Amino acid sequence: LTLLCVPYSANCSNGCLKSGASADSGQGQLWGFSFSEPLIAQVTDGIYLGNLCAAYNGQALCKNNIDNIIDMSNMPGGCRLNFIPCTCHRSLSLQEQCFWDINECIEASLEKRKRVLIHCRDGYSLAPTCVIQYLMVKHHMRLIAAYEFVRARYPVIIQECHQDLLVCLERSLWPGEVSSECFKQAMSRKMAWT
Repeated sequence: LTLLCVPYSANCSNGCLKSGASADSGQGQLWGFSFSEPLIAQVTDGIYLGNLCAAYNGQALCKNNIDNIIDMSNMPGGCRLNFIPCTCHRSLSLQEQCFWDINECIEASLEKRKRVLIHCRDGYSLAPTCVIQYLMVKHHMRLIAAYEFVRARYPVIIQECHQDLLVCLERSLWPGEVSSECFKQAMSRKMAWT
C-alpha cells in the first residue's frame, strides 16, 4: 500500500485523473473498481475523509477546497512518498512508523493552512483508521473518543485488522489502563448500531 501525499490542482482535466486513469474512464469506474458516487466529509478543520471516487472527482475536491491528498488506496500511481504494507491480510500489519509518516503529511498540510483528503478505496476502514490514530497521537484523544469523533462525522466500518492496530496504539500511548478486548468490543458494538 502506498502513502501518496499529493498537492491537488483544480486545473487538471476530468477531476485530476492522472496516475493511470484515463479521461474516458466512466464516472465512478477507476481501475475496475465501481463506486456509485464520491463519499467525502470534513472531520476536523482541514482534514477530510473520502473514498477513491471522491479523490478523483474534481468537482468534489473543488467544492471542499481540497489542497492535498493522502492516497491509501493502493492504486497504481506516479510518484510515491512511502511504502506502507497492506493490512487486508492478517499476515501483514501497518507499522507504527507508517502512522508517524501519515501524521507528518497531515501536519505539513495543516501548517500551511491546506486542506487534506485522506482516502482509501471504499473510504470506510483504512482512511478512517489513519484519522483516528492521528487524533489519538496529535490531539491526545483516547481510542473510543477518537473513534466516536470520526464516526459522528463520517461513516466507518473499521476492519478487525485495523481495530487491532488502533488497540495496539492505545496500549502504547496509555499502557496498562484498559483491556484491549474492551476497546474492540466497544468498537464492534458501536459499529453494529451504525
